Amino acid sequence: MSATAEDRYADFYARQLSSPTLAGIYQEVYGEDHPEELRPFGFVTRTDLARFAELLDLRPGTFLVDLGCGRGGPGIALARAAGAGLLGLDPLAVAVEGARELSVSLGFPEARFAVGGFTATGLEPGSCDAVLSVDALWMVWNKRAAFAEVARVLRPGGRFVFSTWEPSYVDHAGLLAAAGFTVTAREEAQRWLERQLLVYELVRARATALEGELGPGASVLLEEARDTPAALPSTPRVIVAATKTG
Repeated sequence: MSATAEDRYADFYARQLSSPTLAGIYQEVYGEDHPEELRPFGFVTRTDLARFAELLDLRPGTFLVDLGCGRGGPGIALARAAGAGLLGLDPLAVAVEGARELSVSLGFPEARFAVGGFTATGLEPGSCDAVLSVDALWMVWNKRAAFAEVARVLRPGGRFVFSTWEPSYVDHAGLLAAAGFTVTAREEAQRWLERQLLVYELVRARATALEGELGPGASVLLEEARDTPAALPSTPRVIVAATKTG
C-alpha cells in the first residue's frame, strides 16, 4: 500500500466506529453472520471465521501472526478461542492502537500488536506456528516478497491461511509453491458476491450520511463502492490455506 493510501485509510479508521450508518449497513446485509463485536471493517463473517479456525487448527500454546490485522478482531477471536498467542501487524498506527483497545475490551489483553507489514515483519525465522491474513493481501503489490517473508517466519509444517480477492492475473497457488508452500485448500467464501454487492449499493445510497459521520475517510469507502462492483464477478473472494514444506 502506498503512503498516500495509508493516510487515507488512517482517516477512515480514526472515525469508523463513529459511523452508525456504516455499522447498520453491515448488520442489515449480514445479519447474524456479522461478527459485530469484533468491529470489523470489511466482509469477514462468522462463517469465514469458523472456516479459518478449521484451516489454522490452532492449539493451546501455539503462536499466531495476523498480517494486515486492522482493528484485529478476527485474529483476537481465533487465538483467544484456541488458547494461542497472538501478534497482529498492520502498517497503520491508528489501526494498531484500535486493535490494542479491542483486545482489552474482548478480554484478551495478552495479545500484542505492532506496526509492520507483509514484507517486513521483524520476526525471527521459524518463530510462529500459523499466519493469518483477512482481506488485506490484495493491497500488497509485491506478493512474491510477502509469501517469502511468511515462509521465513513460519516453522516447518506451519500453516498460512488468508482471504483475498483473486483476479485472473494473480496466481496465488504458483506464488505459494515458489515460496515453499503446499496449497491445501482454495475455495470461494460463502455467498460473498451477492452480499458484497449489496453493501456497496447501500453505501452509495447512504453516501450523504456516511460523509457526515466519516469526514475525509468516507472518500475511500465511496470510491470503492463506485469502482469495484464491475470487477467483482471476475475477481472472486477466496479463502486459501497452505502449509510450509521442509
